[in-house]
Order: sequence, then C-alpha cells, then structure tokens
Amino acid sequence: MSNKASSTLHELIHSLTSAEKRYFKLFSNRHSSSNQKQYVQLFDEIDGQREYDESKIMKAFKGSSFTKHFSIAKNRLYHQILKSLDAFYAQDTSEAEINQYIHYSEILFQKALYGQCAKILSTASKLALKYEKWPALLQIIKRQKRLLELQNYEGAKNLSSKGLLTQERKLLEILSVEMQLWEAKSNLFQQLFTKGQVRDKQNAQKLLPLLKNVEKIGSSQNDSFEAAFLRNHTKSAYYFAIGNYPLTYSSLKANVDLMDQHLQLVKDEPSIYISVLTNLIYVCAKLNKLAESDKYLNRSRNLPKVLKSKVNKDLELRVFTNTFSLELAILNITADEERAEKLLSTVEKELSKWEEKLSEVRKAAFYHSISTLHFIVGNHRKALHWNNRLLNSINIEQSEDQYCFGQIFHILVHYEMGNMDVVSHSMKSLKRYLKTRKRKYKFEDLFIELMQDLGSEPPAEQNALFANFLKKLEKIAGNKYEQIALEYFDFLSWAESHITEKSLQSILQEKAPEKDIL
Repeated sequence: MSNKASSTLHELIHSLTSAEKRYFKLFSNRHSSSNQKQYVQLFDEIDGQREYDESKIMKAFKGSSFTKHFSIAKNRLYHQILKSLDAFYAQDTSEAEINQYIHYSEILFQKALYGQCAKILSTASKLALKYEKWPALLQIIKRQKRLLELQNYEGAKNLSSKGLLTQERKLLEILSVEMQLWEAKSNLFQQLFTKGQVRDKQNAQKLLPLLKNVEKIGSSQNDSFEAAFLRNHTKSAYYFAIGNYPLTYSSLKANVDLMDQHLQLVKDEPSIYISVLTNLIYVCAKLNKLAESDKYLNRSRNLPKVLKSKVNKDLELRVFTNTFSLELAILNITADEERAEKLLSTVEKELSKWEEKLSEVRKAAFYHSISTLHFIVGNHRKALHWNNRLLNSINIEQSEDQYCFGQIFHILVHYEMGNMDVVSHSMKSLKRYLKTRKRKYKFEDLFIELMQDLGSEPPAEQNALFANFLKKLEKIAGNKYEQIALEYFDFLSWAESHITEKSLQSILQEKAPEKDIL
C-alpha cells in the first residue's frame, strides 16, 4: 500500500456495513492466533475513530509487538478485510460465481481429476453464456483446450477442437464490436463533459462522424446485450448534445426496454439501469412528460427491489445522486414550494454525507440545482451561498458551461439582492472570461446588454428593459444551439416576472403542466 495507507484503511473500515463487520470478525476468528486477535483489536480501535489519529492508536497498543512494524500490520489488516469481503460476497454476483467455478476447475486439474474438472468447466461455461460474461468464457475455453490436449482421460469426449475454436472466434468478434462501440461512446462523452451541449452548427457537425461511426460498427441484428446498450447509449448522448429531446427520449426508452427484457444481466450492475433512468427522467421533464418522469423517479428509488439486489454503498450513492438531482430539476420547473422545502432539507443533509465521493462536475451540478431552487422560492441568500460553492469548486477546464452559467447566475442573484456594485465587478469578470474562452453566443450578449442597461437606467425604465430582453430572448429561444442557456435557468420566466411584477415562483407554477401534454 502507498504512504496513504493509514487513511485508506480507515476509509475502508468505515465503509463496511454492520453485517460486513460481523463477518470480518468471524472470518478472523477462524484463523485464531494471537496476531489475528490483535488485528481484530486494531480493527475495533480504528472503527471507533471518527477521524484517523495514528498517535492515539500507538498509545492504545503501546508495548504490542506489531507497533514496531505498524505499516506492515496495517497492510495485513487491510488485505485481511478484503479477503473477508471476498468470502462474504463469494456468490453475490454471477461473475463471482463463475470465477469460483473456474477456481474449482483449477484445483481439480491440479489433482488430475480431469473428468470432474471438465464438468465444472461445462457448468461455468453455461453460466458465462447466460450472463454474457465473455472474458470469463474465454478463460473457460482456454482451460477446456488444455483438457483437450491431454487426449488420454475420461471426460474430454464432449469437447472438440473445432467447436472450441469456433466459439472462441465468435467471442473475439463480440468483444471487438463491444470495444469499438465503447470507444465511440467514450469519445462523444469526453467532448460532452468538457464542452457541454452543442451551441453552434459547426460543433454539431464535429459530433456527427461519431454517430455515423457507431452505425458502421458490427451489425445491430447480432448485437450482444452490451453492444445494443452501447449503441442506444451513444445515440441518446448524441441527440442530447444537439438538443433533439424527442430522439433522445426514444433512444433512452429503447435502452430501458432492453434492460427490462434482460433483468438478469442488469442485476449485477444496477448502476447502469439507474443512469439510464436518470437521463430518461430528465428528458421526460424537458418534454413536459412530468407524470412519466415521476413514474421513472419512483422506479429508480425502488430499483433494488425490482432487481432483487443487495443495497450497497455504491448503489446508495447512485440512487442519491441520480434521483435527487432529477427531482431538483423537476422542482425547478414546477416550483412546488412545499415539496421544494422538504427536498432541499433532505438533499443538503444527504449531500454532506456523500460529497467526498462525488466528482467536482457532479458536485457543481448539485450546487447549481440547489442554488436555483432556493432562488425560485425566494431565498436569495441561500441561493448565493450555493452559487459561491459552485464557483469555488468547479475547475474551468472541467466544465466550461457550468462555470460560465455559474458566473451568470452569480450576477443575477446579486442583482435581485440589490448589490449593484458586485454586479458591476462581476460583469467585468464575465466579459473577460467569455473573451478568453471565445464563447460568442447571442444569449450571453443579450444578458450582458440587459445588466449593463439595468445598471445605468433609472428604475422607471427597467420594466421596458426587461420587455426588450424578453422579446429578443424569445427570438433566439427556438434556436437549438441557444436553447442550452435556458437549460440552466428559465431566463424567460425570470424576465416575465419583472414585467408582470409577479414572483418567479408563481410564473413557473402557472406554466407547469399538470399532466403529459405530448
């Protein structure tokens, strides 16, 4: 382990469930020796520390032999915990079960029990085919070929070199298609994560070859589950990137249908299902399919029951990040105050629990959604607090869009709070940022024009300024490349609230559909 072993061990121990901790102690007691008992005592000591403090541990075990080589003791304890987890989850997934059979076959082969070895490999092969575990199946075929080479024992009669080679070639073709589709998907997502949704025709044209490449890879009629999933996934990402939500919806729905037909393949990796449902929920909300959006939101939260999966930390984290981020997005459309207050309280509490596990981009998305919802219900101070957290956490290179609209929203909140000196200073930073990043979009120009005019014109003229801003904004709202700005915040309704002198919340509530309109 690295020089960060102490914090790593502490992190591992505190990630364990009560059941996992009990099993570790039972597992350690099976190897009962004085050293093993000391490891359990060390485990308990670290488990009792909220924050890791090695000096306290050294005092607690003063005189114990393992403190002389404490780094080695920590390393052994770390691996002992991993061994106990391996045993605890030995048959928890199909892949673990298949690997266990492969291990059994190796033991039987070493004992020259070749017939029994062949039967075990046959069972493993059937499981690998059922669950589409192609790399494991290649390992099984490798061992079956080794058995075939012996040629002098009972049990090889069901194997043929031609059959094994045909199966192996087919597997390599399947893996090649999956690899190419994964590469195409990754190239597209890399651009999306860095640049955000496409906001001009030139960049849209750059993405088109990636979609065309997907159509050239393999044959969709012969796709494995993984290949079909990646094909739909890449299409949905492309259509989302160019702002075509109806086709995004169709591609995401195709993947949900695919997974529903192959639940046994999704059970081991429920995070895949959650990710697709998350994207579908968001797109449903953008298409005003709010009833359908709520339906999929409930399915996400009940997914462990649907798949009959064990709830682990990874699944808990994904359910939190995906379902709550989407519910925030929905409430930013519907402006349901009662539901918003309950959700904000829950999300802010849960976020503190999971924050360290989230990427900076994911955290920034949460910060923005929380800030926006506070703003909508009229709590500008809290909106500013979460907006500041966004600007202080996100690296410009990680997500240009998030940083840019974070700055814009920062100016907007300060305007509502009457802090015009801050608005003036922040406007200079925004213009400098846009110039440096060469972000020449109409929306940003319109927003800058509005804020400059609001800072120079008397209050009596501000209603006309907002009316002019709204008129110009409505003209570009139909442009799919300029629409991206309205994904971050409903600037149209914000301008309308100033013109009508109604609250933004009431404007949004009036517009929110009560049922599907498409």
